[in-house]
Amino acid sequence: MLEVGRDIKQLTGLRGVAALAVVFHHASTQEGGEWYLRGQPMVDIFFALSGFVISYVYLSKDKFDLRAFAVARFARIYPLHAMTALAMAAAVLAYAEISGQRWPDHINTLQALREATLTMAMPLAGAEKLWNYTAWSVSVEWWVYFSLFPLLVAYGKSISKMRAILIFLVASAVLAFVLHAELGKPTRSWLAFARAAVGFGGGWLAYRIGTTSPFQISARLADVLIAAVFLTIYLAYVVIDQDAWFLIPVYPMFILVIATSDSRATRLLRSRPVVWLGNISFSLYLIHPVILNVLEAVDAKIVPIEGRLQWIVVVIPCSIAASAITYALLETPARRLLQRWAAPRSSGSIA
Repeated sequence: MLEVGRDIKQLTGLRGVAALAVVFHHASTQEGGEWYLRGQPMVDIFFALSGFVISYVYLSKDKFDLRAFAVARFARIYPLHAMTALAMAAAVLAYAEISGQRWPDHINTLQALREATLTMAMPLAGAEKLWNYTAWSVSVEWWVYFSLFPLLVAYGKSISKMRAILIFLVASAVLAFVLHAELGKPTRSWLAFARAAVGFGGGWLAYRIGTTSPFQISARLADVLIAAVFLTIYLAYVVIDQDAWFLIPVYPMFILVIATSDSRATRLLRSRPVVWLGNISFSLYLIHPVILNVLEAVDAKIVPIEGRLQWIVVVIPCSIAASAITYALLETPARRLLQRWAAPRSSGSIA
């Protein structure tokens, strides 16, 4: 059974691995094509991780404090989102000025309002082009926090475990089918929000199963399952020329296996370097498009970067270094500042 209250470091490590995989994906596409280093499945893992970790942190308390939760989420997300969005907009405008081109259409007041309210990828209010293209997932997850999660807090316990499992399996299967059939853009509007909601709900379900059932598998089986998921993510694109959307129903249990197992894979995920990568993963996820923009300008105007391998070799260390800096100088201080601001008004802590 999942032990509530301990720091599950392997999940922090998993977040770092997933963020790094997204950076690999974007770096590998710079010269056209890619090396099957997929990014979208990692975002679905992020959504399930969020549902699991947030449930683990907040549902183990005697009382859910919505205000403390909102402050914690704002402190975690908003400062870095605002900085990277403005940095991307500034970089695009600077490049347009240097190149003698007109300003891009998506740099405007209405889009600034969308970015400020985190509605830039949401249904009805969103836009096709964002200032920071990875922030689409931040947009939809933010609104899942304040739509789905309060409902799970209020009514989740009244739904039987078997019914909750059935609802999730049906919802995730329908979502996987829609994504496989390419009936919409996976990173915008209702489909993007559905991915965040289903993934988050699946994470909540995994937490509930882990804290109410004697869930435990052998270390060897855990290693096999973890390796199978990662291999399937990448082999699926080779075999069917699509992302492994059919794994969406699997990710919550994948996370529960990692959270409750002591195997070679989980020990690797909770090793110090991988956990450190997990700690800076949010910075890594949001800052690497800025790094790519800068390097694209360098490639075009100063020193050419030739070939996908060279792009990966340059982008990865630059992105990690920049992320370490923003984590130390912006993300962490901003969270602490907001924690101090909120402390006299709320008993909840910034998580």
